[in-house]
Amino acid sequence: MGGCTLNSKMWVQILVGLNIISKAHGFSGGIFPQSCGSLLPEHDAFRPETSNPPFAVAFEFSRHPGDPVTVVLRSEGSTRFRGFMLDAQNSSSISSSSPVGQFLLLDSDISRLLDCYGSKGTAVSQKNNQAKSQVKVNWTAEGEEKDVIFRATFLERFDRFWDPISVHLPRFTTTMEPSSPEPSSPEPSSPEPTSPELSTKTDVTQTWEPTPKNSSEHTKKVAIILMCLDSIVEEVKMEVFNIQTFLFASKPFNFGLIKMSLLITSSLTFAADVASLVLFRVFPFEVAPVALVSVLVCFTSVELLAAFMPIGPSHELKPIWELVLRGCFALHHIFTTAVIFLGVVRSTDVDRRQNGGRSWTLIVMVAFSVWILLTHIWNLVLCFLKQTILDRNQTDQSKPTRRIRTWSLSATTVALIITSVTLAVGTAAFAIAVIFGIMEEP
Repeated sequence: MGGCTLNSKMWVQILVGLNIISKAHGFSGGIFPQSCGSLLPEHDAFRPETSNPPFAVAFEFSRHPGDPVTVVLRSEGSTRFRGFMLDAQNSSSISSSSPVGQFLLLDSDISRLLDCYGSKGTAVSQKNNQAKSQVKVNWTAEGEEKDVIFRATFLERFDRFWDPISVHLPRFTTTMEPSSPEPSSPEPSSPEPTSPELSTKTDVTQTWEPTPKNSSEHTKKVAIILMCLDSIVEEVKMEVFNIQTFLFASKPFNFGLIKMSLLITSSLTFAADVASLVLFRVFPFEVAPVALVSVLVCFTSVELLAAFMPIGPSHELKPIWELVLRGCFALHHIFTTAVIFLGVVRSTDVDRRQNGGRSWTLIVMVAFSVWILLTHIWNLVLCFLKQTILDRNQTDQSKPTRRIRTWSLSATTVALIITSVTLAVGTAAFAIAVIFGIMEEP
């Protein structure tokens, strides 16, 4: 009895484990009838791309009307797709869940038929998750001629797939193309060809079902450009704060200038962050940019609050005030760079990466990220050496031979100013280069 119970528990555990494995495996084999309407994979954490996919749908016609049409799904460049879904709909009732015709497989090793809405063979998907550059299937109308629209979805990887594209099936034409020029004198004895030669391939440019993609892409670019400008202002704010804090913070008037510059620059970054958040949130919602920019708004709010705090040059909380500000500057800059990097990666089209190449905008963005890392290493060094630098400046200014040269600068001070200005100018140059790259993207 105990052995029977043990065996029952073992089989239950095996079945549960197999169920978990099947769930984890997902639908890489292409069986996902729940996507018959949207054609989209159910990857809840990821949204479909709204940019122009690097794939196309084309048609190949046979020589005779009524024969099946060959539908070709293909890559336009070096990027290949691992998953896809294809169906055919009547253009007059594309939203009524009424598939048209039936598909016939040409290669059962890479594609499989799906039965959507109770009709057999009305959709096609991948059979495995191997990379593919081209898939061909046959489609037959099975009835009177209709105005047919083919819908196709492509998946490059689990976290990157595109909204369905819609392509109208061209009308069959009997235009013939002679295989060779006719001779000057006819030869009656030569046999006539049994069938005319027909142009067999028609490329179709995909059209977009969803609304205003171009407007959406333009809006995203504006948001990324605002983030680039935010990065410039944040770097300038940080370096100006360094110069003012190390050189001119001992007097109340100079410290007031520090807080005034902090207020102005923080107001500019706050405006850029809020505008970017609105643009990312209103148009096709994406979790990552919205979350990152929301954190940026919090950091900028802290910076603005610090500018209004009644902290003076000799206030006991001044060291903590400076430390909090430097932390906000660093985190603000890092999160801003992350938003820009994410936007550049997602806006980089495959046309700029053909034949194994890389987008120059992406290369500049990588260099930009390294440059930002250097700026924060510099600021970290300043934090540790702050007291040493201040003591040296005070010693230099207290020497009798230098009292008449109050505004003379020590070598350490000159090095600090030159390095800070260089970092600010470099950040601005990289950010402007990224802006131009984003604007050139189609």
